[in-house]
Amino acid sequence: MSENDNYDINILDLPYSERQLIVVTEDAIAEAAKKEERKSIEVSKQGVDWARIAEASLLDVLPIPFSRVITEVSREAIKAWGRARDRGLNVLPVGKSKIQQIAFPPGHPRDGILYIGHPAQSNVYYTIAEFHRATFEHKFSEAINLLMSLGATKIRVEHIRGWSKDFSSRLSVPLGPASDKAECNVAGQESTKTQILYEATLAGIKEPSIPEGLVWYPYENTWQSIAKGRIEFGLQDFTLSISYEDDFGVNAGLKTSIAKTGLDLGGKFEDHQSTIWNLSGTFREKE
Repeated sequence: MSENDNYDINILDLPYSERQLIVVTEDAIAEAAKKEERKSIEVSKQGVDWARIAEASLLDVLPIPFSRVITEVSREAIKAWGRARDRGLNVLPVGKSKIQQIAFPPGHPRDGILYIGHPAQSNVYYTIAEFHRATFEHKFSEAINLLMSLGATKIRVEHIRGWSKDFSSRLSVPLGPASDKAECNVAGQESTKTQILYEATLAGIKEPSIPEGLVWYPYENTWQSIAKGRIEFGLQDFTLSISYEDDFGVNAGLKTSIAKTGLDLGGKFEDHQSTIWNLSGTFREKE
C-alpha cells in the first residue's frame, strides 16, 4: 500500500466512527497531516504528538506559494485539529477536493468549523451546533413523509417528553401548528394540558406506498409494522412514536472539549434532549 492510499479513500466509505467529525482544509494540508500522522504512528511507542504533527504538516506545504495554499484561518484550523486529537477527539482533516459528494448546510464548508456526519445518511454533514435539531428534524420529516405516502388523512403530533413547543416552532415540516388542548385528569378535579404540536388534515392518496430513500425506516420496527398493516391489510388508524434517545456523543462534554481546541461549533449549540413525540391519526379508506 502506498503512503497516499489512505488519503485517496472516499470519506463516505469509512466507518462512521472514523468520519463522524471532520474539518475541511486545503488539499495539501490535509494530505500532509495524514502523511505526518502515519510517520508518527509507525515510529512512536509512547503515543502520538498531534500538536507536533499539525506543525509539521504546515511546514511540509510551506514551499508551495503561500497565497495558493495557506490562509491564516487554515493554519489555525489545522493547529486546532492537532489540539483536538491531543484531547482524544477523532477529527479527520479532509481536503476541499474530496468533498464534492458531501451535502453541507448552506454557506458551508468554512475553515475552522468542526462538522459532524448524519448518523444514518453518510453524505450529509452538519455543524456541531445544529446537529441535534437537524437530525431530529430529518427523522421527524421522514416519518411524516411515510405517513403521507401511506395515505394519511389526519395527523396529530403530541409531545410526550423532551423538546416541546419552542423547539417545534423552529422545525421546517409540512404540518400546521396546533394549540395546547385542555383535558381532565383521572380524578376529574383538575385540568391538565396535552401539548399538541402539529395537526394536519389531508385528502389522502388513493394508493399507499413506501417512499424511496428512507434512512430511518429500516431501523424502526413499529414504522415497518404500520406500513405493512396499511398496504397489506387496510389499516385505518395509526399511532407512531418518534424517539430520539441517543446523543451520538454530541453533548456538553464534547462542547467543552471543542472549546479548548479553538475549533468553531458553527453557531449556538443545541444540546441533546431525550425526546419522544407521538404521531396519531387516520388513513384514507381504500376504494
